[in-house]
Amino acid sequence: MATMTMSRPAISSPLADPSHNTRPAAQRIVPRPNVSFPTSRALRPFPTISHALHPTAGKKPPVKIIEPPQNQMRTFLLDLTQAEFSRQE
Repeated sequence: MATMTMSRPAISSPLADPSHNTRPAAQRIVPRPNVSFPTSRALRPFPTISHALHPTAGKKPPVKIIEPPQNQMRTFLLDLTQAEFSRQE
């Protein structure tokens, strides 16, 4: 009759019981950060500091008021750029 022996698989979790780990602690592989990539930064500055990078010398853009045309009271054209539409002051 053949005898079958069962062995436990290697545990790779650092939270597992170290008595069952077959690899000694000195040989554990510790990942190092990849230094070839620069540190991350914001793609655009925040709106509160955007004026510091591109000063306009105190010149404010004109305020556009959304009003319907005189001949069509139910529809109107915004005539705003994306930057003007999303501006929050």
